[in-house]
Amino acid sequence: MKQILTPEDLNLLEEKLKSATALPWNVVEDDGVGTAWVIPDVDGNPIALFDYHSEAQNKADAGFVAYARNYMPVLLQEVKNLRKRILELIQSNNNELQRRLDLQTEVNELRKVLENRE
Repeated sequence: MKQILTPEDLNLLEEKLKSATALPWNVVEDDGVGTAWVIPDVDGNPIALFDYHSEAQNKADAGFVAYARNYMPVLLQEVKNLRKRILELIQSNNNELQRRLDLQTEVNELRKVLENRE
């Protein structure tokens, strides 16, 4: 599994999200029944059936899938916003560093001028 998402990965995730069934996704489960369905809304057709594990695991997996789908757009936007902010901070830091270097150069030049006057 990848440890870092590239911009291409994020774009691919966004494409997959756009082609997936619209939000919101919900879980339909009945007490005493070991299966759970993920559906796009109360009147929609099922998207996925969780039926191969224990009742508790099926319901937990269905809940995770629905919850993850519902929050994936928010997570992707948050990653993009944070990456943009990091780049802004790096650029700001670089600008400040350049400003300090320019000031140091100016100080050094002024020192030379003062030394030549003495």
